[in-house]
Amino acid sequence: MAFGILIYENDSYLYALIRERLMSRFPSAYIERVGVSDPGISFKLIKDIYVLYDNRQYSPPSDEGNIRSIPLFSDDGKGHSIIDMRVVYKEISKNLTGVSDEPCIAESSGKDRLRLLISYAYIDERENFIKSAIGPDSFDCIHPIRIDLMSGIRMPATFTPEASGSITRLLRSCSNKRFDPIKILDYLNPDSNGFLSCGKPENEDDVFDIGSQSCSRLIELLKKLCINEDTGALVVVEGWRVSQMIDFIKSCDTLHILLPARMCTEDTGMTKELGLFKRALPSGALMTVHYCEDYRQHYDSINI
Repeated sequence: MAFGILIYENDSYLYALIRERLMSRFPSAYIERVGVSDPGISFKLIKDIYVLYDNRQYSPPSDEGNIRSIPLFSDDGKGHSIIDMRVVYKEISKNLTGVSDEPCIAESSGKDRLRLLISYAYIDERENFIKSAIGPDSFDCIHPIRIDLMSGIRMPATFTPEASGSITRLLRSCSNKRFDPIKILDYLNPDSNGFLSCGKPENEDDVFDIGSQSCSRLIELLKKLCINEDTGALVVVEGWRVSQMIDFIKSCDTLHILLPARMCTEDTGMTKELGLFKRALPSGALMTVHYCEDYRQHYDSINI
């Protein structure tokens, strides 16, 4: 069902993030920013229009006819103003026939807060998979975090320029035994896909040079941070030895393996590695294998 969303927001970067999240949830919606240009002729023909406004800057627009106003910022209960997209989704969806506020992929439970993705895929296939299957909207939390433990060359180009280098500093800092898990948030910035993320390292191989011990330590700290009901994390891993990845797995709630094709398990000995990964999982954790050859046409997965 086509409908319109007008966004009152002066911050261009924040508008871009909100628009990306809305397009992912409501692909049929017409979305425009008020103040940059007048709404197009298509909005005059739309039955339902929602006005999202930055209530720190604007007074509530008047609701007239088919227009409904929704404030972007709400109180998180701790005295901070935040944008909780779950609230925005519900406000939009509850008035639309045939549109659900639930994401396409079922939201996580409290036991699925720390996810680890081991990828053997091309960058574009990996990123498409993350966006569709385990992106920020699939977390039932306010603060979805993404940490990439791989070469900087393999990291996506969706990170903010301000975030560059903070993964290097974060890995070095978290090796301190007194490092508080909540301090992880100080190293994160919003990326264009809706995650809070570190960005690329100062040097392409910093993650490997700093070593797997510091990476394991960071994952353990993320696990503690995810006990907070407002936080979830996706750790994306590439380029490590099997023995090192087994150490990473020991803290996760869910393990996702992304392979290019089924022949990888049949002809390359990957079955043995999958068995090692499964045995390393903590009690109650789930491992799921995904195949890019299926995902190119339709999403497919096998639970193990």
